[in-house]
Amino acid sequence: MGNLWIGPPGAMAEIDQAAKSFDRTADLGTSEFRSLGGRVTLTRNLTPVRRLKLAWDLLAPAHARALDRIARRVDSARPFAVVDPTAGNVLDPQQALGRSDPGMPLTQWYLGNGTGSIAATTAGDYVLNSTDAAGKAAWRSARWANGLFPVAPGVVVSFRPPPTFTGVGAQTVQITWRDGTGAALSTSGVTGSVLTATAPAGACYLTPYSMPGAIGTYSLAGACLTYGGTAENGVPGDGLPPMSVTGYTDTPGRPLPYRSIGLDLVEVSSATG
Repeated sequence: MGNLWIGPPGAMAEIDQAAKSFDRTADLGTSEFRSLGGRVTLTRNLTPVRRLKLAWDLLAPAHARALDRIARRVDSARPFAVVDPTAGNVLDPQQALGRSDPGMPLTQWYLGNGTGSIAATTAGDYVLNSTDAAGKAAWRSARWANGLFPVAPGVVVSFRPPPTFTGVGAQTVQITWRDGTGAALSTSGVTGSVLTATAPAGACYLTPYSMPGAIGTYSLAGACLTYGGTAENGVPGDGLPPMSVTGYTDTPGRPLPYRSIGLDLVEVSSATG
């Protein structure tokens, strides 16, 4: 996997120094109630909330300054992206399974071009119904503005579409790089089953696409979008949620100007103030 990238889309800082401690345990939101008879009832959040705790010893000055600006919200109070180097697939968990999150039908894919549709089966699994060879599916982020995945220039991104797309026709895989408004800058593409490319200058967001290259019905389960490595089939979706800082420590190191930095982060829907 690659390094940690953190910051707003288009301006994420790469932290290439390994953290001395790295805790990514999700907050399950579980509460336990025990009755007088000894029976236990559990309640929990529908979707666990991601939390990260990171700490570095003797962090290089440039990296320390970047993290300090993020923690103190110098440039923006809005949530930012964290590309976790241990996450093998930044698609949402249900999206990677070819399903839709509760209350979010058809927000995670759309028909890129060609004729056909994207629809759910009776079992709740989503498929691409392609009625011509040009039918192409596009993957959308349910957590970021305009359904786009955040990125920054220099980030290596790899996309592998579902296994059902492979071997049926002249399959293509594409990533369209977009600026801060969502407008297309350029497109990287390959004929085959996986694309690995580097985000160009000016890139703030991306959209992955794939075309099976033949008429048919194709399951959307098993896709993988990876930052900093090569996408593989069968990797569970980890998500790429917006995050905000809830705790921050900054200790001058010896020798100066190195600093020891600690960050507590939480997945958020919004951040104000």
